[in-house]
Amino acid sequence: MERTIKEMSEATGIPADTLRYYDKLGIVSPKRQDNGYRTYNETDFIYLQYVTVMKYANFSLGEIRLIIRSMSMKHTPECNRMNRDLVLGKREELTDAIRNYRKIIKFIDMVLPMIESDEIHVQSEEELDRFVYSVYLDVKQSGGSL
Repeated sequence: MERTIKEMSEATGIPADTLRYYDKLGIVSPKRQDNGYRTYNETDFIYLQYVTVMKYANFSLGEIRLIIRSMSMKHTPECNRMNRDLVLGKREELTDAIRNYRKIIKFIDMVLPMIESDEIHVQSEEELDRFVYSVYLDVKQSGGSL
């Protein structure tokens, strides 16, 4: 099933301008009709799903382009190694982020009672400060931001 850029935008939730940008970068390159209009096929739709998931996982557009391109190419040992290193590195980043987000949820759980009671706030402030400092160090060690 062929789709226009408008139809693909509606199907994926990706703005048409972004689809054009992905085409310009060579991430997803739809066919062109004689009149220059882009037409997207089912493979393009699947690739755009991959793009959405990888963007959510904080892959850069350059990393996404490498992975999408390699999906349509013959796999070579060099290509496999490069992709393996890329996704393993991203897996490690995400694992660190998940660990830090869990600590931040714990931080929120510690703060909630303090909001309700000045007495609890005074009793817990130093413990909270120490906890936030430990999370701060973890965040800095994993790249400076979540």
